[in-house]
Amino acid sequence: MSKPDESLDLCSVKTFAELSGVTVEEVINWVDNKIIPSMTLADFRMVNLARLRADLEKGKTEFKEGDYANV
Repeated sequence: MSKPDESLDLCSVKTFAELSGVTVEEVINWVDNKIIPSMTLADFRMVNLARLRADLEKGKTEFKEGDYANV
């Protein structure tokens, strides 16, 4: 069994939506409401996969509005 590519630390909102099976608008809502971790890189809003992965590995199962307000 191959190990997942852990080099993917950031991804676009569009790519995250495609991988998650939800609309881009839904992911934008999650980012705007600080439900998932994100950061701005060269004027682009990116989902912070490294932070999301670390939180999931620590056992995080619920994501609520404001969870990533201080990120």
